[in-house]
Amino acid sequence: MSPLVSIIIPTFNRSNLISGTLDSVIKQTYINWECIIVDDGSSDYTDEIMETYTERDKRFKYYHRPSEHLSGGNGARNYGFLKSTGKYIQWFDSDDIMTPDFITTKIEPFLESSDTDVVFSAFENVNEKGERTRIANQSFSGNILNDLVDCNVSFGPYSFLLRRDKVDQIKYDETLKKNQDLDFFFRFFTSFSDIKIIHVKKILYTVRSHSGSMTYQSEKDISKMASIYKVYLMVLNYFVEQNHSKGIRRYKYRCLNSLNVMLRNGYY
Repeated sequence: MSPLVSIIIPTFNRSNLISGTLDSVIKQTYINWECIIVDDGSSDYTDEIMETYTERDKRFKYYHRPSEHLSGGNGARNYGFLKSTGKYIQWFDSDDIMTPDFITTKIEPFLESSDTDVVFSAFENVNEKGERTRIANQSFSGNILNDLVDCNVSFGPYSFLLRRDKVDQIKYDETLKKNQDLDFFFRFFTSFSDIKIIHVKKILYTVRSHSGSMTYQSEKDISKMASIYKVYLMVLNYFVEQNHSKGIRRYKYRCLNSLNVMLRNGYY
């Protein structure tokens, strides 16, 4: 039996884009998946679209984020995880596109070696014209934290397919307004003394830029700047404890720069 993979997608007012994402899920060559979509309080036609998809394919499961979880993608992700049942967890977003072999390619290392904990892949960014603007996660040195410091690996959640039993004690911080993915995956990767990570060089998904993208105006939003600083400080403190000189330099600069931005904009 092929193991169940849970795809967890938070969404908010993406009725004009989510169909493309869900169609890419339906086209997966790996068929034993469930897709948990959690709405974060949309005011558009998300409910109507989701009714169509849940009737079309019972592997889609649609929920509204309950009030006990804070508003925002973090609360929706945490609730989606609670509703999921898969052996493997794949976070995704409601405006991005999977290649048809997205799951198949990433599940293979788990099936080949039972001690695999994480599989991640390369991905691309495209602009509103569909033109590629970046390829990320093209390589892996074997040390995920060194690659983070060297800016060779992105800690965005969509690259990583995770074993459920490795991630079930780590939750998204629902108080954060920015840097929540760095916070989650940094805590994840530093929670284990030994973790087996497999890298796939192939581009397996596309991040689409559009007018509704979450292009945060962080410098003008104190809650986001405060979150940015909080996470950078957490990372810096870890590197200080580990005496990781390059990590200390990198994140000391980022902490100081965040404070500088807040001061410059009157956030005392």
